[in-house]
Amino acid sequence: AHAVRVNLTDEKRSVRVYGSAVVVARLTASPGHARLHLLNYAGAARKVEGIRVRVLGQYSQHQLRLADGSGVELLDYSAEPDATEFTLPELKSYGVIDLSK
Repeated sequence: AHAVRVNLTDEKRSVRVYGSAVVVARLTASPGHARLHLLNYAGAARKVEGIRVRVLGQYSQHQLRLADGSGVELLDYSAEPDATEFTLPELKSYGVIDLSK
């Protein structure tokens, strides 16, 4: 796994999650659209706060859905030409973020 990460480099990863060791991400994409699933596998014990996410590609629109239905919004949303970055203030268990161009 280390050799693959070294050869791939951080800039070419399709998704990066910063600020948590207990959040797993799964990204699916088609032209013009991406869906990011985030799972906090320590969710029963504690919520995760301040997760920074970087997704390859420029996505100007987003929609967040959380399993608990809370009114959390994405912060510091930035859609640059090569990648889109944002902060999820808290994640209790599971969330889906739909990204589109």
